[in-house]
Amino acid sequence: MAREFEISGMHCGGCVNRVAKALRALDAEVAVTLEPPRAQFADVQVSVDEVNAALAKIGDYRASEAA
Repeated sequence: MAREFEISGMHCGGCVNRVAKALRALDAEVAVTLEPPRAQFADVQVSVDEVNAALAKIGDYRASEAA
């Protein structure tokens, strides 16, 4: 089952690359997009807290449950 999170703080392709690199520690196949600003985990169950802990290491990005 896929998990999808909204990612705030991403403004450009560089942000997408930084976020994707950080989240690959949780799932090597994570998909990160700018429009809309989201991260999708295909088969790995991760919590919003785990995602935010990974993002906190790289800057002012924040994950929340996707609507």
